[in-house]
Amino acid sequence: MTQVFSLSNLLLMHELSPSGLAPLAIIRRDGLNESFHLGTAALIAPDGEVLEQIGDTKALIYPRSALKPIQAMAMRELGLRTNPRQSVIAMASHYATAEQVALVQELLHEHGNSDQDLGCPEAWPWNPQAKLAASSQSRVFMNCSGKHAGFLATAKLNQLDTKSYLSAEHPVQVRVKKLIEELSGEKVTKTTIDGCGAPLFALSTEGLARALGHLPIRGAQLFEAGLSYPELIGDSTTPDALLMKHGVFSKLGAEGVFTAVTRSGFALAIKFADGSLRAALRVSAAILAKHNLITDDQRVAIEAEDGLSVLGGGKVIGEIKICV
Repeated sequence: MTQVFSLSNLLLMHELSPSGLAPLAIIRRDGLNESFHLGTAALIAPDGEVLEQIGDTKALIYPRSALKPIQAMAMRELGLRTNPRQSVIAMASHYATAEQVALVQELLHEHGNSDQDLGCPEAWPWNPQAKLAASSQSRVFMNCSGKHAGFLATAKLNQLDTKSYLSAEHPVQVRVKKLIEELSGEKVTKTTIDGCGAPLFALSTEGLARALGHLPIRGAQLFEAGLSYPELIGDSTTPDALLMKHGVFSKLGAEGVFTAVTRSGFALAIKFADGSLRAALRVSAAILAKHNLITDDQRVAIEAEDGLSVLGGGKVIGEIKICV
């Protein structure tokens, strides 16, 4: 499929600015506003129509790890076949539990690669128990190592160089970029380097949602794997794992990026400008419920997963006001 980009669309690509932010949630303490979560949010229908836009949803953002499902789709389209648990670890921002590390190593070794081939930085596990058990930092502990193991496997399968797999010019990364452009309907005009060392492509909030909306059909194996093993996507308490427990695919990204995709292909992308995800579950549930994409029971259950309370002396004295 050849994606056509109009000059008008290219001219619309611009940087997110403070004037493009809208209130998403407000923390109120004893009747006064205390903290504000501003940002952008876009809900896209399966046909690409924008159902709701909050803030400047055409401004460029860095999707960070919310792009991992698209990167995993590109790997599969280049021939990588993984079992469901491996599929999730290839999309994960994992906490390096024993199970997660074993899956990364399994994905590496099945394709003749090792921990030393990983190009991501060394890190300590994010999981507290795993960190206590670790004697030193390791590349396999880095939260993106599953994605890197997938990149390496894909390169090996296609008889491509593995030492340069993080170069933006590497064929695997070129395919990722082309797929992002195809699914989002946007030309990538800004490429940088993510925290893990992989190429990072800027998109609008709308473009991110539009791209992820293809996941239930074009990336069906990845979609179903995530819903089957949500605890592998981060850990059992990350907001994306908690949302997936209730039948909505989700992947978060650093600096306040959060996404949600329904089985029918409606996709939501949110950028919290303060980089915090503490209101992500409630804002997502509110937008999805507003458009009848989750049931009332699902909304109640999702909101119940959020343990955030405004406390004073151990008692609730405030509220989280959702603005969408």
